[in-house]
Parts: sequence; structure tokens; C-alpha cells
Amino acid sequence: MKKQGTGRKKRNRRRVSPVYVIAVMILSLLLFSIAIYLLHDAFKEENGAPASNEGYADTGFIPAVAGNYDSVDTAAVVGRDTENQTITFLNPELGKRYTLNYDGATVFTNKYGQGIALSQLENGTMVDVTFMHMRKRLNTLQVSTAGFSIKDIENFKPENGGRSVVINGERYSIAESAAVILPSGTGEMMDISVADNIRVCGLEHTIYSINVDRGHGYLRLENTAAFEGGWIQLGDALVYQITKDMFIPVPTGNYTAYISKDGVSGEEALKVSDGAEISMDLSKYQTEPLYGGIIFTVTPQNANVYLDGEKADITDEVELSYGLHQMVVTAQGYETVSRYIRVAEPHATLGVTLVSDGSPTASPDSPAPTPALGTASENSASDNSASENSASQNSVSVDTAVSANTVPTATPTAAPDVNATPTPTSASNVVTPGVYYVTIESPDGVEVYLDGTYLGISPVKFEKKAGTYVITLRKNGCQTRSYTISVDAEKENVSYSFSELLKIDN
Repeated sequence: MKKQGTGRKKRNRRRVSPVYVIAVMILSLLLFSIAIYLLHDAFKEENGAPASNEGYADTGFIPAVAGNYDSVDTAAVVGRDTENQTITFLNPELGKRYTLNYDGATVFTNKYGQGIALSQLENGTMVDVTFMHMRKRLNTLQVSTAGFSIKDIENFKPENGGRSVVINGERYSIAESAAVILPSGTGEMMDISVADNIRVCGLEHTIYSINVDRGHGYLRLENTAAFEGGWIQLGDALVYQITKDMFIPVPTGNYTAYISKDGVSGEEALKVSDGAEISMDLSKYQTEPLYGGIIFTVTPQNANVYLDGEKADITDEVELSYGLHQMVVTAQGYETVSRYIRVAEPHATLGVTLVSDGSPTASPDSPAPTPALGTASENSASDNSASENSASQNSVSVDTAVSANTVPTATPTAAPDVNATPTPTSASNVVTPGVYYVTIESPDGVEVYLDGTYLGISPVKFEKKAGTYVITLRKNGCQTRSYTISVDAEKENVSYSFSELLKIDN
């Protein structure tokens, strides 16, 4: 009899090798570790930290605590490239420039946190930025609430070797690393002309960017013989004494040029373009001179009035030739008033009220200094030299020739020194013992102008006198360049060498 089975079949059991088990465990642990590492890096990038510190250099930027960035900075915008979507910044403390990329997620705001377009952001503006350092990605940009911007500065003249400047009566220091931004790109301090329209930006009372918002062109005066020593006025505020072969840097714009000497005058409409040269032929204005009379009403009554450097007797009507004249009014204990007045009618009345300088008034018979013709220091032709009631349009009758034509704040550029004009001399001349010179050495063989007055062909020198000067270099077939130099009072010769003039492509 057969035994009845249990219904189960026998199966062959395969033994698992311990080596295999260990290998599987190791592989599993390795995969788990890689996954954890990748998740950790992704989490760090999500929260603004760099995935790796490899190649990271300390830049001085302050690391942020949270947000989609790892660095913050307060900097000046010194360049923008909309095609490549980049912005270049200048760190004011380190003097370091760096470039960041922006995209559609980058946020731009004004100092109040309101959104702005990138096109509204001017070069030189101080901004607060957040960004990813390693990825060079700009996260946010806000116009700095601590920054300042001063626009429409004319006759910009740095002092102390370019380390400071006075603007609207306040002194500002200029950072050594300050960016100079020209219409054509970045430049140097000496590339700025007194004829340029300037905007400065910075923090507190330190300037970190100097921006040329409007450049300048050049005006050449031809056939000047009959008008040399006379005056040319451009617009309302630019007045120059006419010299032989004059070549003047002039801010870009449209002007009515008015020339005059000894009663002979003329005017002409001019358009000055950036970097371009225009000319004005004075020979066509040579006619018979005309004269007009002016009755002066001066307070205090013992004040001295000087016209074109000569003391005038104002007890009666003063006869002057048609055209521009320099008027200086002085009195002991009062601020000096210096103005340019234009005579254009047979009779006129001019009232001048001096303002006390706060000192005890001296004897009215004390001699007053005789002003030098065609020159004016910053104190004698500044906004502080006269109140609204002194030689202003309010003090002159509207039906007189002087009223509408008085030049309120003329800025002559003959020479910064009120006492004398630097004397030009050939570089090959024998120098005078005890006299020091400024030499323009290069480029060689170009025309050199000092504040619009022709010096000669380089190399050329002129007598050294402390002040700020505009050196203009010109050569046919080349781009004209102007440089502003500050000459110190040290008893030593100095020399300047400038870059070669670029040739004009025909």
C-alpha cells in the first residue's frame, strides 16, 4: 500500500553568498549618499548659498543672511551693456569694478522702492545691490537712499590736485577711485573741460562718479585784429575777452554770439556740436563805433566804480561804447560786485547796491584795488559777489539798454589769476632766472591753446602761475582734444605729455 502524500513538492534552495549581500549594501549606501549630497546642494542654491567654494575669493562684500543672493554692496553704476544684459559697478571702498548679469527676474527700484526701468538708471548713480557672487547674477538693484546726485554743474574746477571741488558753496572730496564717465565711455579727470555740463554722484560728501552729461565743441574766431581786447558773449553766461586766433571750448547747444569793441558790435547764430569745430569771421562786423550814456545809482554813495579797469566818475552820465564792458564796484566794508554790462541804447540807468561783508566800515577815501581788465577771480564774479539787488535785472529799468542785456554771472576764461595772464613763450627760449614754467611737451607739432588763447606749436611753455587751465590741442586732420590741468604754486617747473591726437576718418 502506498503512502498518501502531503501534496507539497520539494524545491531546491539556492544559498545567497555573503559577498553578494555586502556588495548590495555598499552600493545602496553609496547611492543614498550621492542623493543626499545632491539634495543638499540643491537646497543651498535654492536659498542663495553657492554650491561650492572652489575658486571663491574674498571681495569685501557683506554676505547676506537670507534671500536669493549671497552678497550685497553699495556701488556706483559705471557702465551698462543692454545687448549682453550686463551692468558694471564700482565698489567705492575698495575701488574695485565688477560686472553682473541681469535677467527678467532682476528687480530694479528707485530709492523709495518703486519699480523703474533700466533705461531710467543713469550712469554714475549710487545703488544698493544684491547678487549671487559665483554666478555673477544681479538679484536686485535699488537707488541708494544714502546717495546724492548733483546735476547741471558748469565750470567744474577740481582743487587740491583733483582731490576736492566746491559745488554750490559746499566742498566735496573726490575719491581717488572716482569714475569719470564721458559720452564716449570712461576717461580721466583731465578729460573734463570747464565747458562741459557735469553731474556728480556719491555718498555723504564724497564724490565717487563724475559724469559728463553734455560735452563741448570748439569755436574758432577768424580775422580778430579789429576786435582783439574786446568781448564775445555766448548765450547768457559765457563771456570771453577776444585774443588773436582765439579757439574756445564751448558747451554743445545753440547760441547767439555777440561781439563788441569800442562801440563796434555784431551778433551771429551758432550751433555747437559735440567734438566739432565751427568758425566765426569777425571781419564782416567792422563798422563805425556807436556810444551810449549810463547813469549809475550806487549804494553806498562813496563806492568806487571801475569800468574796463579804469575808475569812473559817476557823478554824471558815463559815456561808453556799444558792447560789453566790465564793471567792478568796491567799497570798504562791503562785498565787491563784478559784472559785465552791455551798452546797446543811447541812454540807460543802472542801479547797484552793495552788501555788507560784516566787517567794520573803513574810511571812504581808502584806495580800492584796480581790477585787471578781462579777468575775474572766483570771488569777484561768483554768485556770492552780489545780492539779488546789486546790479541784477531787478535794479535796472526795463526800458533801458542795460536791463535786458546785463550778464548776471559771467565766467571769463582769460586766466584764473586775477593779477596776470600766464605769459606764453617758445620752448626753445632762454628762461628767466627765478621764473618757473609749465611745458606742454607732447604730442609734438600740434597747435596749443591756453584757455582759448593760442600759445604756439608744441613743445611750448608758459609762465607758471597757480590755477586751473584748459589746454586745447589741435591739428588738421585730427580730433581736437581739451584737457583741464591744475597747476600748483610750488617753485618748480612742471611738464605735461598728452596722448597723440586721433586721426579723423574721411
